[in-house]
Amino acid sequence: MLKNILVSLFTLTLVFAPVSSFAQTINPSPQPKTQVGENAPETQAQETTLYQKTIVISPTTFELTANIGEVVRNKLKIRNAGTEPLAIAMEAADFTTIGEGGEVTIKNAEDESYSLAKWIIVNPKNFTLAPQEEKIVDFSIVVPLGAEPGGHYATVMAAATGGTTAGTGLAIAQKTGALVLLSVAGEVKESLFVKEFSSPRFNEYGPVPFKIRFENAGTVHTKPMGFVSITDMFDVKLIDIPFPAHNIFPGKTRLIDDVKWDKKWLFGKYTATLVGNYGISNTPFVALTTFWVIPWKIISVAVLGLLVILFFLWKIRRRMWMAVRILIRGQ
Repeated sequence: MLKNILVSLFTLTLVFAPVSSFAQTINPSPQPKTQVGENAPETQAQETTLYQKTIVISPTTFELTANIGEVVRNKLKIRNAGTEPLAIAMEAADFTTIGEGGEVTIKNAEDESYSLAKWIIVNPKNFTLAPQEEKIVDFSIVVPLGAEPGGHYATVMAAATGGTTAGTGLAIAQKTGALVLLSVAGEVKESLFVKEFSSPRFNEYGPVPFKIRFENAGTVHTKPMGFVSITDMFDVKLIDIPFPAHNIFPGKTRLIDDVKWDKKWLFGKYTATLVGNYGISNTPFVALTTFWVIPWKIISVAVLGLLVILFFLWKIRRRMWMAVRILIRGQ
């Protein structure tokens, strides 16, 4: 028996010893750490430093209206906020939004209904800015006679090239743009509806968040404005909470999820009413949701404590009764 045990232990030693040795041989050797900051070697800092530049453009958004055949003129300010001269090239491109957050992306003019870039003329198109220098750039929108009424969207961009990473010669390009939202007069369809207005059905505490989804089924962008009105179970109005105003483009859905009732201690059933309007005609919209706020943990602890007290009183009820009788009779 003892002999079999010793043989088994020797066999296991032979099996696992090579595995352990192999594992040690494949452990990677410690990599040298890259130093960043004041203590970094000068040569290394030169190899990793990038050419820094920043283009600042203002204003960042133009919301314009025009008639068919009209020419609309405006101006942009371009500033070189970097430390090196920049060669600037101006251009216009159509854009659209993706996702429910309204993220802007440049696109080709596949949908002529909303295209605008080909109507834009920028002057000057090319120039150089010294560090901290500013320049005013003119742009004109020539609305053709056959323009389709409704929304048309583009961005006027300032592009800079010429910066390189030290030692590589790799050019770095930067583009900064201003959004141009043009509404061409005519038979324009304004149609916005509330796709969702909700809050968590049950809450233990505040704050209570709200989700608002708008869908634009019209042919022009619109910016809904309004507030969330909250009443309690007795129909008493407690607060009006404004929601942020964002442009919603044709055929797009926009989610607004940064609205909340910022109060912690609440109890009961509440009703939230979304009230607002949109468009040139201030078309109204209304939506409603209800929610509960019950601090059930605190209530559970309180009820449990009360039950413990009642149980204790029940256990000593005879002694208490005897004490009361003695007090009454004076014995």
